[in-house]
Amino acid sequence: MGKFISHVQIPVTNLVEAVAWYSTYLDCTLHANFGELAIISFKEDKTNIFLWQTSDRSSSTFTVNGEPFPAIGFQVDDMDALCKKISEAGVKVHGDPLAPPVEEGRRFLKFFDPNGNLLVAHTA
Repeated sequence: MGKFISHVQIPVTNLVEAVAWYSTYLDCTLHANFGELAIISFKEDKTNIFLWQTSDRSSSTFTVNGEPFPAIGFQVDDMDALCKKISEAGVKVHGDPLAPPVEEGRRFLKFFDPNGNLLVAHTA
């Protein structure tokens, strides 16, 4: 029987640029780079993120009734700092980053990485 999620996988077109982006904007740590696969993670999480370099046109984003949904969500301590960091970098945001808290007082921020993978950050 399953015990925990060991990893998730994200397609990217340029592995070096993707590792730099996730390290810079999401403060991820690089554990290994095998040329076509890099393994990163958030500093406080044991779940690995596998970044796979591919020339295929694909992303981890899926849709429900035409609305894009992220396959990966993560918790942040300081949503304002993340909003500022990604807005200054020109990161494509989905929705209103300044929207008031919803769902039991939590704030959500959906944004795309440079490869079109939609991610969602949320407060506790």
